[in-house]
Amino acid sequence: MIDILVTVCVVISLIFSILGVIGLFRFPDFYTRIHAAGLVGSLGFLFMGAAVLIYAGGLLLAGDEAWLNYGAHVVLALMVVVITGTTATHAIARSAYRSGNMPIAKIDALNADETKMKHREERKK
Repeated sequence: MIDILVTVCVVISLIFSILGVIGLFRFPDFYTRIHAAGLVGSLGFLFMGAAVLIYAGGLLLAGDEAWLNYGAHVVLALMVVVITGTTATHAIARSAYRSGNMPIAKIDALNADETKMKHREERKK
């Protein structure tokens, strides 16, 4: 049963990774491409980590002491990758926007938000 769950998680991880890579090459602008790359980093890695955690759970049930080594390392890696990956994707997208790389979308919510923020800051002064 554990082998089946591990295989399912690995397959889901591969599907997200493949779709992310396809999106990276096929999407029309920078922002949609970085969204696809973010999915590879987050969801692909999360499911791969889930597979390792399930495997570590199987080791625990079997009485093997290596489960703690696998589990602790994967949990730490998942926390670091999820936090830094999403933060880095956001920072890259925001810096691209501020450097003049405009999205092809007709609705620009970030521009409207920044305009509101400027008005609020001017009222405070």
